Amino acid sequence: MIELQWINILVLLVSVPLVLTLAAALYYNFRTLPRRHGAADSIYECTACGHVYTFARNRPMDRCPRCGNLNEAVRM
Repeated sequence: MIELQWINILVLLVSVPLVLTLAAALYYNFRTLPRRHGAADSIYECTACGHVYTFARNRPMDRCPRCGNLNEAVRM
């Protein structure tokens, strides 16, 4: 039979729940982190017709799909 001293039993009774609580806290913190899925869309607002649209391309300027006017990306 394994002989355990009282101090070892006390350390086990305190450390095991602490380690489990720490593991659960880390899991829930990392699970709720925001994730980036691909490149961010660029947002444009047409100066001619006022249409707001997005494109996934990384361009400083793009044409409005409604009227064809060339517009700059809106800075946020």
